[in-house]
Amino acid sequence: MNQNRISLKWLAYTFLIGLSVNACFSILTISLLPFSIFPFLTLYFAVNHFYSIYIKETQNELSIRPAWAAFFIGIFSYTAVNGALYPELGSNIISITLTLLLSIWLMYKLMFGDKHYSA
Repeated sequence: MNQNRISLKWLAYTFLIGLSVNACFSILTISLLPFSIFPFLTLYFAVNHFYSIYIKETQNELSIRPAWAAFFIGIFSYTAVNGALYPELGSNIISITLTLLLSIWLMYKLMFGDKHYSA
């Protein structure tokens, strides 16, 4: 039996890590956003739990590219939300386009790529 599976836990945690990395960076650099400690806590706990999953799951090469895609989807989607909430920050067409392209690629990979998934 083939044990090569795309880990959905990796995708969820890398998406969350991407969101919280961009939230932490945005809070520190954009003066319009109010300061909050929660993105920093989320980043700490998500990275900590992702590392424990990474250590437990061995030989999971199929999850690396989709995990990077989920990470960048998190980064660009948070940028798109900030652009929508604060129009004075500028256009968000590039972040929306990159989020959609990466999401389409990830859905294609999950639907038509390798048919083995793990939770």
